[in-house]
Amino acid sequence: MKHIIIRDDSLNGYEYGCLAAFEEAIHEETGADFYILPEYNYSGFVLKHFGQGMKRRALRSYFPKMHIEINADVCWYILMGPENFTLDLYKGWESNTGVKILYLFDTLPGQYELIKKITDSYTWDILITSFNDAVDDLQNLTGKKWYCVEQAADKYLFEPVQFEEKIIPFSSYGRRNLKVHEFVKEFCKNKGLYYDYTTLSSKFPLASSKELYYQYAWHMKHSLFTFSWPVEMTNPTRAGKLHPITCRWFEAAAAGTVIVGKQPGNKMFNSQLSENLVLNINDSENKNNLIEQINEIWDNRKIHYENSLAIRKLNFDRWNWNIRVKTILKIVSD
Repeated sequence: MKHIIIRDDSLNGYEYGCLAAFEEAIHEETGADFYILPEYNYSGFVLKHFGQGMKRRALRSYFPKMHIEINADVCWYILMGPENFTLDLYKGWESNTGVKILYLFDTLPGQYELIKKITDSYTWDILITSFNDAVDDLQNLTGKKWYCVEQAADKYLFEPVQFEEKIIPFSSYGRRNLKVHEFVKEFCKNKGLYYDYTTLSSKFPLASSKELYYQYAWHMKHSLFTFSWPVEMTNPTRAGKLHPITCRWFEAAAAGTVIVGKQPGNKMFNSQLSENLVLNINDSENKNNLIEQINEIWDNRKIHYENSLAIRKLNFDRWNWNIRVKTILKIVSD
């Protein structure tokens, strides 16, 4: 079977690194070729003033469509979110494609309306979300069958390093608990330890998404501890009633890095990842108690490291993108 992955090279930033890792796993498992979407004639103007999710989105239908041809038995279209959907600016791509797969990393309540418009406008054979607790909503919303295939980590980039090579004592990438963050900075300053955390905006990247992801992976696997917090805690408005399990959990776990913070309140977290994976921090405590919690974690760092490696050894074969591709191929064949 001939597989094609539709790729939009105009998308760049930290968040697209994991998407590229997923695409590479599809290529590795299926031999798929990449179809790079040609730059749309009016792309800058359309994306700036008539982007998906904007009030004037409906006017996109009046722009001339660029003709493209894609020949494939299976066509994969992987999107971080429905806002990245650009196939409405092209025509002809459906004519010679067999099974059409749409995979969305993010399917949050604020995106539901746009997701419905996208799925109503095209004939998708397989619709997939990474969020298990969004499946029922999406099926009721669209009247179509949805699958959940959870997020994952790159099979190669997050290979753990030895304890002595964990040269970053503490790290924090992405979502942040500001209260705990400030106390960790103070704790590390007093202990003479390095605390590595996100300091740059993802809106103005100076390198490709693959380069950014490679650097992030290196920092993650050389971190002894990393702080991670659920979306429903750091951005409850965006999460709505959902409890998303994002790739950051899989990446940290795959790196054998000890996760500190609080896991999502998702009933599938332990089965998708593992029990006892996250060292819970009670952020409602006062400063002295929080510092005491962090100090206790640091004092027992070797034990926590060994526990994380043991969990990783038992589960990594379930946590990588290649196994996700195999899951989707089974859906295609059934």
